[in-house]
Amino acid sequence: MSTLRPRSRATHQKAGLVRRFIRDTAGQDIVEYAFLAAFIGITGYLALNGITSAVGSTYSIWLNPAVGVPSLWDPAAPLTSGT
Repeated sequence: MSTLRPRSRATHQKAGLVRRFIRDTAGQDIVEYAFLAAFIGITGYLALNGITSAVGSTYSIWLNPAVGVPSLWDPAAPLTSGT
């Protein structure tokens, strides 16, 4: 036959502390801001990686003499002497 022991004062205080911790929402906004900052950071990192390759390929096309900006440059006709 088992007898139930009454809870000790320390056990009762710990249970109350756990209940208050679960019900407390005071730090919830800080956690939400941390998640938002992490999301913005990860999104920025991924966007930067995509932009880097796009900019690199654009500049390489612009500098290609066959199809880029150098092919559009038409040098001026040479000057002739007037004498």
